[in-house]
Order: sequence, then C-alpha cells, then structure tokens
Amino acid sequence: MKKQILYYSFAIALIFGVYAGANRVAAQDGQITGGYGDAAVDSKETKKIARFAVKARAKRTHKSLKLVKIVKAETQVVRGLNHRICMDVREGSKKARRVTVVVWEDINNRPLQLTNWKTGGCKEI
Repeated sequence: MKKQILYYSFAIALIFGVYAGANRVAAQDGQITGGYGDAAVDSKETKKIARFAVKARAKRTHKSLKLVKIVKAETQVVRGLNHRICMDVREGSKKARRVTVVVWEDINNRPLQLTNWKTGGCKEI
C-alpha cells in the first residue's frame, strides 16, 4: 500500500512539474500558442521579408516604394509562418509613412505572399 501511495505521489508530482515547466517556457517566450511572437528587426530573415513586401506592393500599385526603417517584427506559426512587420516606407520623394504588412511563408517553400498592407501606424503590433 505504501508503495502505491508513493508511486501515485511521484506520478502526480512529475505531471505538475512538467506542466509548470511548460507554462514557464511559454511565458518566457511571450508568445501565446497561435498568436504572434517577437522577431528581431535586424535579422536577415526580417529584412528579406520587409524588402519582399515593399517590392510586391510597388509591383501591385505601380508606384516607386522604398523601405526606410523596420520598427517592429513578429511571427506567427500557422500552416507556415505569418510575418507581421511594422515599418516606415517612402513613396517617391514623399515623406515616409508607417505601414503594417503581413507576409505569409508557406511550409512547402512556395513563393512568399503579401497578404496585408495597412497604412496609418502599427496599432496591431
């Protein structure tokens, strides 16, 4: 009987320990499952995604656009990755304006897709 109680106590302690550890890791990452988590604004990947978004938007609108500055970047794991980037972009010689873009990266290495371009600040991030 004592062995059974000891066994069950150990099993329960192990389960709670693993659960608490998983919650601590999730809290440290600052990312909720399915939500966006921070990405480095100066990483090669973020810069590549931002340049792609500007180029895709320029092609779609037939305007000359230039990436000025990446302000904040986040990623979200979906069936691939959503990259959400807040950045300053200049159209021609006009003053730079802040936009938020979302670029989807497929898990099967299909071409990147610009799925959202929103002007007027970066309230989502």
